[in-house]
Amino acid sequence: RRAARGMPRDDARARDYRVLYDRDARALRDNHTDPRTFLARMRLNKSVKTRSFATSARAAWTISQQCAVVVIHSGAHGAIADGAVRARTLVRWETRALGVGLAAWALGGDGSSAEGSVKLGRAGRAWRSIRLGALTLGGLVALTPLCQTMTAAVSDDTAATCATLALALYAITYDYAFVNLETKQLASSFSLGASMFASLLMASRLDDPASVFADVLLALECYVLSPYVWRAIRAFSTTLHLIVVFALHIIAFTVARARDETLAWAYVVGVFLLAVVAPASLVRFAASGKRQIAGPWDEALPKLYLFKDTVRAAGVPRYRHWAANK
Repeated sequence: RRAARGMPRDDARARDYRVLYDRDARALRDNHTDPRTFLARMRLNKSVKTRSFATSARAAWTISQQCAVVVIHSGAHGAIADGAVRARTLVRWETRALGVGLAAWALGGDGSSAEGSVKLGRAGRAWRSIRLGALTLGGLVALTPLCQTMTAAVSDDTAATCATLALALYAITYDYAFVNLETKQLASSFSLGASMFASLLMASRLDDPASVFADVLLALECYVLSPYVWRAIRAFSTTLHLIVVFALHIIAFTVARARDETLAWAYVVGVFLLAVVAPASLVRFAASGKRQIAGPWDEALPKLYLFKDTVRAAGVPRYRHWAANK
C-alpha cells in the first residue's frame, strides 16, 4: 500500500511493515516463494523408521526356526514310515519331552501371561499340567484308529501334495510376534489348523497304530506346544534363543541329509537366504528406497498425549480421545 501511494520505500516506518504488494514484483506469480528460504527447513526421511540388521536378523532367525521344526517333523515321519526308527522308542522320548515341558510350565510358567500365572499359582499350574498331559495322551490313544484309516481312499501323491501345501501355509501364517515377545497371546489358529491337517494326512499313511500315535504326538509337540517353549526361551535370554535355533538347524540338516543330501544342502541355502540375505536386503532397500520430505508446509497433526486425562471438547474426534485415554 505504501509503495502504491508513492511513499519512499526506504522510509524508516516502511521497514516496519511486510511488503504485500510491489510494482516491481508484478512479473512474479502469486504463489512465488524464494527457494533459499522455503527449502531451508526441509527435512529428508524425518519420520522414516531406521531398521537395523541385528533386529531384522533376529526376527528372520525366528522364522527359520519354524522351518527347522517342519523339516524335523517331516524327517521323523519318513524315518517312521521306512522303519529306520522304532515307533515305541520314539513314543518314550516324546512322552518324556512332554513331561519335562509340562513340569517346567508348572514350576515357572511360560512367560505368555504373567498375570494369569500369578492368579493360578504353582499348585494350580501343576494340576492343569497333569490334566493337560492326561487329556493329550488319552485323546490320542482314542483317536489313533480313526487317524489310521482317515485317508484310506486317498492316493499317496494326493496326500503328500496336500500335506506339503498345508505345512507351507503353516510356516507363512505362523504367529511369529508371539515368539518374539511382541504379543501376549498366540493368535495363529489358521496356521495351527493347517499344521494339524498336514500331520493327520501324513499319519494316516502309516500302517502300525503305534507309528500313528508317535507321529501325531510329535506333531502336537512341534506345532501346538513348542511355541510356548520358544517364547519362554526367548524371554529368558536372547543368546540362548539363538543357540537353540542354531541347534535346531543342525538337527534339521542331519535329518534332511539322512533322507537326501541334495535336499539337505538346499535347506542350508534356503536358511542362509532367509536368515542373512533377506534381512540385509530389507535394511538396504529401506535405507535407500525411501524419500520422504518434511518441512513447514506439512499439515499440523495433534498429538494424542494432548488429549490424555482431559474431557473431550467439541470438535475432538471420539476415536482420538479414546485412543489417548484407553
